[in-house]
Amino acid sequence: MSRCRVAIIADDLTGALDAAAPFAARGATTRVVIALEQLEAALEAWKDALPEVIAVNTESRHLAPGPAAARVAWAARCLARAAPERWFKKIDSTLRGQVVAETLALRKATGRRLLVAPAVPAQGRTVCNAEVHVEGVPLAATAYGQDARSAPPLGPLDTLYAVEGVSLSRHRPLSEGPLPTDDCVCDAVNQADLSYAYRIMVGEPSRWLAVGAAGLATVMAQHLFGRLRGLKVSLSRCQHRLYAVGSRSPRAAAQLALLRASAPELPVCQALSPQATAPDRMEAGILVPGPGTGEETAEAVAVAMGEQVARVVALWPEGAGLLLLTGGDIAMAALQRLGVVSIEVMAEWAPGVPLGRLDGDPNRLVITKAGGFGEPELLGALERVLPAAGLAPGRYDQS
Repeated sequence: MSRCRVAIIADDLTGALDAAAPFAARGATTRVVIALEQLEAALEAWKDALPEVIAVNTESRHLAPGPAAARVAWAARCLARAAPERWFKKIDSTLRGQVVAETLALRKATGRRLLVAPAVPAQGRTVCNAEVHVEGVPLAATAYGQDARSAPPLGPLDTLYAVEGVSLSRHRPLSEGPLPTDDCVCDAVNQADLSYAYRIMVGEPSRWLAVGAAGLATVMAQHLFGRLRGLKVSLSRCQHRLYAVGSRSPRAAAQLALLRASAPELPVCQALSPQATAPDRMEAGILVPGPGTGEETAEAVAVAMGEQVARVVALWPEGAGLLLLTGGDIAMAALQRLGVVSIEVMAEWAPGVPLGRLDGDPNRLVITKAGGFGEPELLGALERVLPAAGLAPGRYDQS
């Protein structure tokens, strides 16, 4: 019987996938359960062959502290059945969501000490003096610090935890003195700093709860599973594909613009358009929210996007093809509408961009991406490695 080596709890779907991907990229069998309500059934189905890495999305980022913490505690109770060797609480690198409440809930459930290290240096997220910075700018002075739907708490992390009665010592890389032996927050401006911080856990992994994002997950994956392995999934047969770009972040907008410039033959469907109906045929295309009335809630936009994704995929033979889903809410809505229970993560197509199979089906592929991640050419580069699709330009283009 296989064993679970790492359990990951994340507050949204793209976060769960981001944290799981570095393990899959190094050969670990990795599954992400897209909704907490499906976790118990998934664990029962896998009981004779547990994945080495199991991640679950609690879908709690936009909840109040109490309900968010309760969902994390529920996830911990379920995952405890798998007796994971290590626990990882995935948090947003810009601290959106109920970071403190959820982390403390898992700390209580596992009885472990906190190692808090949310830096993702590859994406410009660093921690200095226990405070998150984005591209060298303190979080409070960035657009991320003013997130309209889920504004992060601002200030040093040790101060935020102290308000809840938990003292975090500050750990600086290569600092003199012994490594921390109790709850701590780690500064990091590069991946080497994160590797140094991870040393705190190495001697007694059963006593620590790792709290971080893709940066810390990558370090843990390196220590447990070694070097990166080659991409195990071929995209050369993905004639059917849909780019569903729901995030309104500037980075996602730039990626979409470059995709449209490099592949003008791809039709564009607007999910909020009154004319947004299922096309007769869409082998390849782009789906965006569109302007709508301007009064739609984030939930309404996600539902509309999810409905359109399902309509397009329903026209693909046996649903086979590739979905590129940008934005956690949109990804969740689309996959739930498709009836997906879990994603078998195979690798990272690019840093911070996981590639997986829907419910383990090798013919149903998905790539997910948080809105603010990835190089501007990311979507265009993906389109260039895919086969040409038979398109009827303009037939259902709503752009």
